[in-house]
Amino acid sequence: MAKEAPTNSGDATDAPSLAVVSTISPARLNVIIAGLWLSIFMSALDTTIVTTGLIKISSEFNSLAQAAWLITTYLLTYNAFLMIVAKLSDVWGLKSILIFCNVFFLIFSMACGAAQSMTQLIVFRAFQGIGGSGLYALVFVALMQLATPEQLGLYSGIISSVFAVANLLGPILGGVISDHTTWRWIFFINGPIVSTAIGLLFVSLPGKTDGKSNMDRLRNFDMIGGLLSVCWPIPLLFALQEGGSSYDWNSGVIIGTLVAGLIGFLLFGCFETWITYRTKKEAVFPIRFLTNPAMLLHLLSQFLQGMPFYMAIIQLPQRFQAVNHTTAERAGILLLPLTLLTPVGAMLAGSIMGVRIDTEWCLLIANAIVCIGIGLLSSLPTGLKFPVATYGYSVITGIGLGAGSPPYYYLLSTTVAEKDVSVGTGALNMMRTLGGCVAVAMCSALNHASLRERLPSFLSPAQVAVVEDSNAAVLSLPKDQQVKVAEVFGHSYNRQFQVMLAFTLLNVLVTGSLCITRKRQGIFGAKPIRKEENEFMKKEKPKASSSEHNTGEAPQNPLSKETAPDQTHDQISSVTKTDKKDEEDEESATKEIKV
Repeated sequence: MAKEAPTNSGDATDAPSLAVVSTISPARLNVIIAGLWLSIFMSALDTTIVTTGLIKISSEFNSLAQAAWLITTYLLTYNAFLMIVAKLSDVWGLKSILIFCNVFFLIFSMACGAAQSMTQLIVFRAFQGIGGSGLYALVFVALMQLATPEQLGLYSGIISSVFAVANLLGPILGGVISDHTTWRWIFFINGPIVSTAIGLLFVSLPGKTDGKSNMDRLRNFDMIGGLLSVCWPIPLLFALQEGGSSYDWNSGVIIGTLVAGLIGFLLFGCFETWITYRTKKEAVFPIRFLTNPAMLLHLLSQFLQGMPFYMAIIQLPQRFQAVNHTTAERAGILLLPLTLLTPVGAMLAGSIMGVRIDTEWCLLIANAIVCIGIGLLSSLPTGLKFPVATYGYSVITGIGLGAGSPPYYYLLSTTVAEKDVSVGTGALNMMRTLGGCVAVAMCSALNHASLRERLPSFLSPAQVAVVEDSNAAVLSLPKDQQVKVAEVFGHSYNRQFQVMLAFTLLNVLVTGSLCITRKRQGIFGAKPIRKEENEFMKKEKPKASSSEHNTGEAPQNPLSKETAPDQTHDQISSVTKTDKKDEEDEESATKEIKV
């Protein structure tokens, strides 16, 4: 027998209560969505716009060896602060934290543009990543609180489309700015856009009005858990990003950071278990998420979905350049079928899920489409000629990746208690980016292993070292060796996509298990029901009767269960006396008319 569907109050047996309704007008809602879209767009854009400006930046500071840190430091802090920032919105209110993160991001964007050394720029990028992390996490938290269940699908599709747009425009804008003006405008361009987002959110977002003081909120906040949630991802993500590229996997730096990250993760888990079950404080990551089978599968599926999402966007342009010898600009254009179809898939899924098709089926179909697309991309020819079939394979993959994003946030509302939606959203975002980091690290390791295995058969050790350091060096080789090197790269990228195919197949199985689990829990196809008030939702007042509209007062039911027995008797007597007096007045009036 299926279990009762849990409500958002966190208890499946709660008495029925009035649902909350939106207090935001349609026009105001559109302004908020515009501000949220601009905020997360700038956060996502700064992960890619710097890539094409690295050469100009490192040349000005004569620090080519440190150039990669401009991306690494941003991603480290960007990923590490996702959960704690989401939880802080419950403490100080969404409007305050979201505007603060926008201002914080803006300040350090300007600082990056004004940096006078590579060290300064790297430090400022780390702080900019903290602001970007807040924008990423809080926009989805706002979406979960702001949109009604009927609107959630559509708006989650619109917000999810931002990543494809940012991945498309980032490298192009970075290249154009670097070529036609100073690289500093890569960061200064954030000024007017982020300022616009701040203005839109300031005038449209309502503030938190729960009557609690900041000290009351801080008293229940899990400070130590918040610090641990930031500390454990940084060394772990560093090892995953730098292992196999800047450092060998068996180096002391990588082993040390991996061990530190895993120990920090275990400490975080143990401490959050103690906070959840032994104290009254609100845990940064409630361990009950892991004891809920549906939520556990939900997080695992999001992790697995993040792997092909980041891998395809990062590895495909590199494949086009290494195998087909296209330019960087041409590689970006060839990626358009994937990046343009991703937002289309997101908005398509957002408009039909929960309306024409159960959201669980939508997620399962989307992940199956991704599996097909990744499988097709793993079978591309390894020759120099660009295969036309790549366009079709990219379209399939893009639609699947886009359609798979909105369902995760929609299903979250019926998987956890309403009070846990904010931290649940932060956990989902972190699992997605963590999956992407793991995928990119795996692909980097596979690529290095493949090159070292195949290249020495026809290249000298010096030539192998040059090819591993720069794809551009391949063009200096004889034509027959260029063809062979391209084939080696082709086999390497095919192997990477084959490994991703295994993970996408696993995700299909995990998603199927999620569907079965939700069926058993009685929440399959359930629609979110809001019961708790927040900045955007208030309790729905009972509808007034016609007598209320005439008198302006709510009628009292003399037989109400809440009325005391003595009071009920007095009310009934009063009503009876009034009725008798009215009848006597009518009789006397009739007699006067007859006379």
